[in-house]
Amino acid sequence: MTMTNLISRRLHACCLVFAGMLLALAVWFPQSAAASGDLSVGASVPPFSYRLIDGKVLTPAALRGRPYVLWLMATWCSSCQGGTAVVAQHIAELRARGISVVQLEVAQDLGYPGPPLAAFRKAAGMAAASPNWYWGEATEAQTRALDPHAYPDLYYLVDARGRIVGTDGAPAATWSRIATFAAHP
Repeated sequence: MTMTNLISRRLHACCLVFAGMLLALAVWFPQSAAASGDLSVGASVPPFSYRLIDGKVLTPAALRGRPYVLWLMATWCSSCQGGTAVVAQHIAELRARGISVVQLEVAQDLGYPGPPLAAFRKAAGMAAASPNWYWGEATEAQTRALDPHAYPDLYYLVDARGRIVGTDGAPAATWSRIATFAAHP
């Protein structure tokens, strides 16, 4: 057998092993990212009602016709704490542009201990009381639908029609993206 044939056979065998591994992954993890319900740009945000920490409920009708940032976060997450401080600095600017922030603690803080959401909100200072900043807690079902990968810091930029026009995380690090959305919702 020539060296070229030997290399060709080994390469073919490696490709077969790799294809087998991909097939095994497809069997073990049958849902692709698109099929798993991941929300992406162009998709509509599910019409959930959110339970706010003041006891009120934020309904889809209350958000209809207004652009907003839908932010899922964990209270133990340091980038969420930094992001909250940045949002606090800019909440008046967002309000002036007609943009709301819906900040939701993911269900059970993704299983890790963190401060209560009320304490987290209090740390944001007086800006946290802005009428365009909603603080609430996502249910298990909402967390699974909106954050299927259990990221502790994830946001969606939602236009006035309820469609996602952007998604990212860590508002402190990606503020320019939110600012661009606010300038052209």
